[in-house]
Amino acid sequence: SSSEMNMLKQPSWNIAPWKLVSAPFFQKSVEQDMTTSYDERSDFVSIGGFKHPPNVDSVRLLRRIWPRIRSHLPDAKLHVYGAYPTNEIGSMHDEKLGFYVHGHVEDIKEALLQRRVLLAPLRFGAGIKGKIVDSWGYGLPVVTTSVGAEGMMTTDAIASDDWGGLIVSNEDEFVEAAVNLYTTKELWEYSQNRAIVLLNSLFNKEQNLQVIDEALSDAMMNLGQRRKRDITSQLLWHQSNRSTEYFSKWIELKEVK
Repeated sequence: SSSEMNMLKQPSWNIAPWKLVSAPFFQKSVEQDMTTSYDERSDFVSIGGFKHPPNVDSVRLLRRIWPRIRSHLPDAKLHVYGAYPTNEIGSMHDEKLGFYVHGHVEDIKEALLQRRVLLAPLRFGAGIKGKIVDSWGYGLPVVTTSVGAEGMMTTDAIASDDWGGLIVSNEDEFVEAAVNLYTTKELWEYSQNRAIVLLNSLFNKEQNLQVIDEALSDAMMNLGQRRKRDITSQLLWHQSNRSTEYFSKWIELKEVK
């Protein structure tokens, strides 16, 4: 994402800009009429595989703050989807509280098109969040943190209320944002529109593939020059650092004989 690109250019890493190219998601364009409306949706949703620690932590937090959200919305439910749920995660299932742990879902499209708000209280992790990209692709606004929104903004969308949902910094704000986004139709529709705009702007398949194709073509056309100016690569290219390559060639020749 753009966040990692900026980090690698910092003095502590000092990676030459000509070595870097952004390779984000590659999504098909989405139009407003390809999604479902506010009135056609209900309930909250959380998605993410449970072999990934940030997702486990996120659901633990949701289980703790969900009663506060539900005190404002007594008929709302939270549907938790994700492969490999642990016994701990499974034990959080509570129908009386409206907290449903479903585990693996075969068709994420149907799950996301039916729900009104995605909850993603991520407290650590890095990179572009696939759960948010998927949600935006189905016109689903998100409540998340600055960690969740990392690398998912353009220069004209720097405010948390000009995003594809709401970005918060603590539990109290998260509860308030979840309730407001769920109940305020005008805010929800604006957030859905921004989600689609940002998705098409940041993660357009044709646009991003073209950037990578151009970068690869430039690298191949100027391969000799790039190798000469790259001291680190020259060191690694030396035969003393390529033992596995020569060993594999020896095995290949040995097998032929």
